[in-house]
Amino acid sequence: MTTDILAPARHVIGSRYVESVNAYVLELTGLATVRVVTGADLRDFKHDQVRIDVDEEGFITGLRNC
Repeated sequence: MTTDILAPARHVIGSRYVESVNAYVLELTGLATVRVVTGADLRDFKHDQVRIDVDEEGFITGLRNC
């Protein structure tokens, strides 16, 4: 069984993205870095990173960790 480390931060999905969300998500998840993604991002995932997906209108559409 795996633990969803992003679960405590999933409530931000649907909210408007502002820079302070980065620190908030890191605090809730315990991960080390954030990458904000708008569109396709084919770079490698890092195990200690959370990706915040943001749509063209500036709303958070998802959170991902490898």
